[in-house]
Amino acid sequence: MKDTVIKRVELYAVADRDAPPIPWADNQEPLLYTNNIVRIICNDGTEGVGATISYTENDFDRCIIEAMRTIVPGLIGKNPLMTEELYSWLQARCSWGGLPAKSPIDIAAWDIKAKKAGMPLYMLLGGARHKMLSYASTPMFDTVEDYFPYVDDCIEHGFTAIKLHCYCVYEKDVKLVNAIQERYGHTGVRFMLDTATFYTPAEAMKMAKLMESYDWEWLEAPVSDYDYKTYQRLVDKTDLEISSHGNCLLTLQEVTYALGNGFWSDVRQDATVCGGITPLNKCFAIAEGHSKNLEIQSMGYTITQAANLHVALAHHNCKFFEQFYPYESFELASKTQIRTDKDGYVHAPEGNGLGVEMDWDAVRESSVAHYIFE
Repeated sequence: MKDTVIKRVELYAVADRDAPPIPWADNQEPLLYTNNIVRIICNDGTEGVGATISYTENDFDRCIIEAMRTIVPGLIGKNPLMTEELYSWLQARCSWGGLPAKSPIDIAAWDIKAKKAGMPLYMLLGGARHKMLSYASTPMFDTVEDYFPYVDDCIEHGFTAIKLHCYCVYEKDVKLVNAIQERYGHTGVRFMLDTATFYTPAEAMKMAKLMESYDWEWLEAPVSDYDYKTYQRLVDKTDLEISSHGNCLLTLQEVTYALGNGFWSDVRQDATVCGGITPLNKCFAIAEGHSKNLEIQSMGYTITQAANLHVALAHHNCKFFEQFYPYESFELASKTQIRTDKDGYVHAPEGNGLGVEMDWDAVRESSVAHYIFE
């Protein structure tokens, strides 16, 4: 295996032009989603894939693929099985794309490593379980009443937990939370709320108290991740789980500092944003060392889902897996489906590595940008 080297790297910025744009807050334009894919091919024919999602207003994103384009020429000739060495090399690269532009490369290397080992990635990483509970991650709807048929459909399809992407306007969100509690509070379904950092500290505290009184699961991203004092107050003065945005404090040092200073009730992290599977696996250990869960952020296309799911299944300290529902919006060009079963559990794809098979003709056809290096 010492002779395994990278021979070819392909980059794709894949855009589903037919997918409905999805807003996450009342003050946003509907967002367009780009699936930024890296395909690594070794000298022995073994392939690995990684990806990260980017979302923008008005047009599909090309920033991530352009940032990756400046990094990947240096991969040619490197051994992808040396994941720690490769991760250190990636961290030293100068790129304005930040960690999201490096994450897919690390993920693809782990895909190759598990395939060469002849096992699913979650087993290679530790193998804590074969399945886990998932929750449906909602779009934002125009009215409170529009949420009801969506929630009913989620419950019918097996989800036992649902996270509401709301208006991120406190007064409107209170009406939504109260309405959902009145209609579904007796069902046993667990609910979360994601307010995308748009609340004031006072609004965040009032919402946390309301959700605590209803025994909801967690409040996510109530304020900016950099508003440390407000997070500390929320954690200290409520018994509700308080979760960060998961897109800002991403490094191992930042996560360690945040938990050591009581900023969060858990860690919110994503392999496709934090630098890849290598640091995410380490973050799970940091969270465990603080007796905390790491609740995976995994809203995205199939490769994104697979990467995060495998790491979560390798550890015990993650309660839920995030799935955007309806699934079809994020399954473009994938022959593999990752879906919650009728009992509310999600399983890793069959096969070694990530277990994801892509339709590369469909990938190329849907790409707004495409590069090859060899």
